[in-house]
Amino acid sequence: KSKSKSKSKSKPHDHPKKNTSTTNTVLQLGGSEPSQLREASQTVLQLTDRGYCDYLALNLNCGCPSPKVAGRGCFGAALMDDPHRVRDLVTSMHLGSEGRLPITVKCRIGTDCNHDGNTSDDNDNDNKQYGQLQHFIETVASSNVVTDFQIHARIAILGKKLSPADNRKIPPLKYHLVRRLVNDYPDLTFSLNGGLETIPDVQRELGDCPNLRGCMIGRSFAANPWHFAVADDLLYYPDLHDTDECNNYANHDNDNYNENNNKDNNYMVGKPQNRFEVLREYGKHADAEEALWDPIKIRRFLVKAIQPLFAGEPNAKRYRIALDAIAAMPKQDFQMNLNQNQNQNQDNKHCVQTPPISELIMNAAMEHLSDDVLYRSPMESYDRFLWEEERRKEKKVVVAHSLSSSSSSSSSTSQIVTEWQSLRKEEEDAQKN
Repeated sequence: KSKSKSKSKSKPHDHPKKNTSTTNTVLQLGGSEPSQLREASQTVLQLTDRGYCDYLALNLNCGCPSPKVAGRGCFGAALMDDPHRVRDLVTSMHLGSEGRLPITVKCRIGTDCNHDGNTSDDNDNDNKQYGQLQHFIETVASSNVVTDFQIHARIAILGKKLSPADNRKIPPLKYHLVRRLVNDYPDLTFSLNGGLETIPDVQRELGDCPNLRGCMIGRSFAANPWHFAVADDLLYYPDLHDTDECNNYANHDNDNYNENNNKDNNYMVGKPQNRFEVLREYGKHADAEEALWDPIKIRRFLVKAIQPLFAGEPNAKRYRIALDAIAAMPKQDFQMNLNQNQNQNQDNKHCVQTPPISELIMNAAMEHLSDDVLYRSPMESYDRFLWEEERRKEKKVVVAHSLSSSSSSSSSTSQIVTEWQSLRKEEEDAQKN
């Protein structure tokens, strides 16, 4: 009756490089067949024992509203309408991983299949939705396998042909239903997802509901990772941050407000002090990867990882254009060698004559980005963000991209996310062509 997407395209021998570091990564699986999810979990455990991966937990996707997933695939958000199947699925994952990996569930607050489709915020509709959500949580938790849930605080609209993007915007956010779960089920843990774009958004929600286990941010993090470089410091060690720093920023000449003005924060020791250091360390990683793999095949993936590092900064677009040119170099050089009838009998990666990728990305950064941008510390960048947000409020800048009345995401952050999504779509379209 249903299809599963839990099987992997890769095989153990496709991963010759073993994992040598402990990570904080959770692997999400999607599927609707218990036997296949059990097999997938067994495979993960085998790869873990052989040193190829080191996941903290396995997660079951019960929230994706994509027609390919929740429609033809019969999993993702569609599973919320069949909590007993979800209970069977997480039990199979638990057995497949021999109980050595925690099993968690990522879901929504429900779907449109079990109510009248009304997306208003009236109490009757909320109570009905919450009752269905309770049934799902209690049924899944009765497996004695899952105690941790990550909840996108929107319903998934499956009865209409909405795109995944529309399903992230049209259904209203209902954070209060997740807060009710936190209060009603103290033996379970819940993380909030949906509509959160900045660290202040997270601080607000954790302040409103201190017993939340955490908050989950996806696209905003991918679109502007530098904004979250101080997340741990602000969320776990807030007393160590000078809350008046953003006011101090306004008293400095912006062009001269650099690392020399930074306080000696002991809790920053061992962390990258600026984006110049991040690029330098990433360059070493990229060089090592290209020594192991063919640059023609992996260069574009390596470059893509650092494209959003300077989101929202002056000349960030110029730097991205330079990175695109760097990504194309191996293939262009190889084609040039072929045209000149040189190195035809050699391995492709030996045909590439460009400088190391580390040198290329650093040279591009120094050419297009200012010293203030390159050497500004994470906390200085965050304080600048707060200061600019205060200035926007003073000028009464209207937030054009508001997700809901309960979300106060900044206009600048929304614009960065929108731009990142547009670039991502352009890349996907280019790959199809």
